[in-house]
Amino acid sequence: MNRSPDSLALGMTTIGDPDDPTVSSGWPTSLLGALREVAGDVMAISDAPDRRSARMALATGALLGWRPSRLEDFRACKIKLHNIGQSSDPYVAARARAASIQLAGRTLDGLIQNGADYRNPTEYPMVTFQDSTFTQAVRAYPWAHLRGLSQRNIDGFAQRQCEAYESAVACCAGTHWVADSIISDYGIPASKVQVVGLGANHQVIGLEAREREWSRPRFLFVGVDWERKNGHAVLDAFAKVHDQHSDATLDLVGGHPRVVLEGVTGYGPLAMDDATSRNQLAELYGRATAFVMPSLHEPSGTVIIEAAAAGIPSIGSSNGGAETCIGDGGYVVDPTEPQEILDAMLELCNPDTAQRLGELAREHAKLFTWRKVAERLVRAFGIPDVDLTGYAEFL
Repeated sequence: MNRSPDSLALGMTTIGDPDDPTVSSGWPTSLLGALREVAGDVMAISDAPDRRSARMALATGALLGWRPSRLEDFRACKIKLHNIGQSSDPYVAARARAASIQLAGRTLDGLIQNGADYRNPTEYPMVTFQDSTFTQAVRAYPWAHLRGLSQRNIDGFAQRQCEAYESAVACCAGTHWVADSIISDYGIPASKVQVVGLGANHQVIGLEAREREWSRPRFLFVGVDWERKNGHAVLDAFAKVHDQHSDATLDLVGGHPRVVLEGVTGYGPLAMDDATSRNQLAELYGRATAFVMPSLHEPSGTVIIEAAAAGIPSIGSSNGGAETCIGDGGYVVDPTEPQEILDAMLELCNPDTAQRLGELAREHAKLFTWRKVAERLVRAFGIPDVDLTGYAEFL
């Protein structure tokens, strides 16, 4: 007799408290909530070591990986030492140990590891889930947390990630870009790799029944990291758009600088734990005709899913996994090619094009909810006696 999924007991690890919405842009909390809708018992596990263990592991790892030739100014040296320590064998082993301690005495049907940093620390089936592999992160963008790592540090972390994949029953990816890396960079069989998607962390409610005015081009940019999100390139492209469409506007939300440019309005950061800010962002989504964020690197872009769910097309980056999130509901451009960004924005100044792609984006977004991600993760375990009738299929 088949079991119902709500009889399952699962665990989910995150480096940080999965119940804390400030961890990893809030998506572990969103996923945890969806898993609790799907399974009967879901244990939230922070695999961050306790303070004493973390200090010892960081210090040991930093000393093992440091070279005297790297000595620079104190502040830069301190940051790089921390980065080396976090990527080291001792610290990652301490994380795995922290997860094991919390799981002691528990009986689980499966464990979900957010990321893929260490081998399965349990006797239960494990699936990994992530929006970027370590190899991709090194290759795609000069992330601050990777500064100071030697090739030896990089190779060591990549090897541990490979061991995590090998110890898992399935390797789940937020996008096809990640799935391709797990297969090609780590040699994991394609049959073991599944694309499960991502969801919107901040669902904009009430826009489905709202009549949108498409005749005037209204672009929206939402991004905390102005430099990585390629904000300056968006401003440059918009200035040229405005020359041809004098009624066009661009709304900026996030970590943008002060901007004095005709048609541009800056709103700064809008905190999603504040009702006034949420309502203001909902208003911006409600009047926008296109979302534009051609990041220099974008592992996935949950904000693109939020835009699609709101019914507007997106312009996203070819460097990363945005293409999976955009689908047919917008354009993917090379973020280093200003003309591609401009051409895409000009295309979306056509109200018929923007409306058509907005409808496609809204339909595409139906595949990308945290509930469906949770259903796909449960499917990935391959537990033979669980009835998954009606559960979302892999992407």
